[in-house]
Amino acid sequence: MADVTVAGSIGVGHSEAAAVVGAAGQEVRLYGLSKFYGDFKALDDIDLTVAPGEFLTLLGPSGSGKSTLLMALAGFVAPSHGDIFVDGRSIAALQPEKRNFGVVFQGYALFPHMNVADNIAYPLRVRGLPRDEIEARVADALSLVRLEPLAKRSPRQLSGGQQQRVALARALVFRPQVLLLDEPMGALDKKLRHELQLELRQLHKRLGTTFVNVTHDQEEAMAMSDRIAIMRAGRIVQVGAPRDLYDRPESRFVADFLGKSNFIDGTVSALDRGIALIDTPDGAIRHRVGDRPLVQGDPVLLALRPQQTRVTAVPGDNAWAATVEAAIFLGTHAELTVVTGSGMRLAVNLAMEAIDALPAEGATITIGWSDSATVAVLPD
Repeated sequence: MADVTVAGSIGVGHSEAAAVVGAAGQEVRLYGLSKFYGDFKALDDIDLTVAPGEFLTLLGPSGSGKSTLLMALAGFVAPSHGDIFVDGRSIAALQPEKRNFGVVFQGYALFPHMNVADNIAYPLRVRGLPRDEIEARVADALSLVRLEPLAKRSPRQLSGGQQQRVALARALVFRPQVLLLDEPMGALDKKLRHELQLELRQLHKRLGTTFVNVTHDQEEAMAMSDRIAIMRAGRIVQVGAPRDLYDRPESRFVADFLGKSNFIDGTVSALDRGIALIDTPDGAIRHRVGDRPLVQGDPVLLALRPQQTRVTAVPGDNAWAATVEAAIFLGTHAELTVVTGSGMRLAVNLAMEAIDALPAEGATITIGWSDSATVAVLPD
């Protein structure tokens, strides 16, 4: 990471007690929150609870409403309907400065004419704190993000990661109980973004502040969040812990947006002791019925993760013959695109230690997966 040697990692040092005082997180509740721009629904009747001290991420594609929702929380967007409560008190009518939320923007929004220390001190000066207290709190915030040696530098003298830390310190210096993050790592390169994700997660655990984060990056959401709220067209379509969302998506959209999935259309031909027999264009397959009940004779859509598929079927597997259309080596794993007899294209991920060599393009292989690898999802 570019700034490790100068600034170190985000953490809590000798001033931990001073920096953390008053930072216990608050509960945030949204009731029927909607935002209309003419006939366009940017937010559509959203109900959501963020627990005290939780790290919740709003995840969705561009235009899904996640940034609008965050700006409504911050007070920069007035909802058309609904209400926002913090620890049981309505804040929907409060101006942004009265909400006492910390906000970190993607572009950091640092003042170019101020040095690092003055940028961090700005929220305290606005609040009229005494000079001695401002200096103490700025020192605590600099220690919190390991930027003490850079206090007198201007923003243009900092790397992207260092600027992000200044913005974070400025948002935390007045000890808010809710911190809002609007794609704060969107401008960073992949390696630095990954390192700062882990550090921000560790900082959240130490502070206990309620974090609400916005991102379109699925890996970032899964790495940092206690829970993820997936948004689409102004609505929250599913909320849950990262592993639960990944393993048990409720819809094709969630299965396809959070990671990669193959989708298999079929019809339920039989049900026996929790196992469904599914007729497909490539033959019958077995599916272990999960949370979504199935009815004999009904159509069904199954999601199958690429890494759940093998190139050598084992006894008890579903097994299909397929032709390798493409094989790509990606270091830790390989990605295959295969085509079944009916013309269905499927993605297959292979751990490199599990195979001796990549299958040749054009080769015929047998792919297999267990009956518990598939998830029945709603079509969109």
